[in-house]
Amino acid sequence: MRCLPQSSAIASLSAIVLFLASGCGTSKIVQCNSVIEIANGAVEEAKKLTNEGQTNEPQAMLQAADAMEQASRNMQALELSDETLQKFQTGFITMYTETSGATRTFVEAFDKKDRPGAEAALANLQRATQPEQELVNGINGYCQGK
Repeated sequence: MRCLPQSSAIASLSAIVLFLASGCGTSKIVQCNSVIEIANGAVEEAKKLTNEGQTNEPQAMLQAADAMEQASRNMQALELSDETLQKFQTGFITMYTETSGATRTFVEAFDKKDRPGAEAALANLQRATQPEQELVNGINGYCQGK
């Protein structure tokens, strides 16, 4: 009868070791999903607010800038242990922050009827969003193991 408690103890110990080995950190898949969820949410919100980027309404553009700032905060709040995902996280944060700032500058110049300022802000906005495709392709490839 003594073998039964020992077997239970070994099984319990094995379960604890497995839990500690896998439970201490968040898996790569979970971390990937967290980053991708925020990125997809930011894109969807911006598209919705700006009518797929077709709006010329300053208020809608400011709401999109707010959405980018929120996405930046959400991305910053993620606690990622995977170094590669941390690099993607930093890239998204930078892009969202720069996009938001350039959008606000554009709206301000637009409201003031400052054409050179608006053109410069538009160029900054285009530069700020330029890394998007590379970030999306990179994280998708990494998270799919390609």
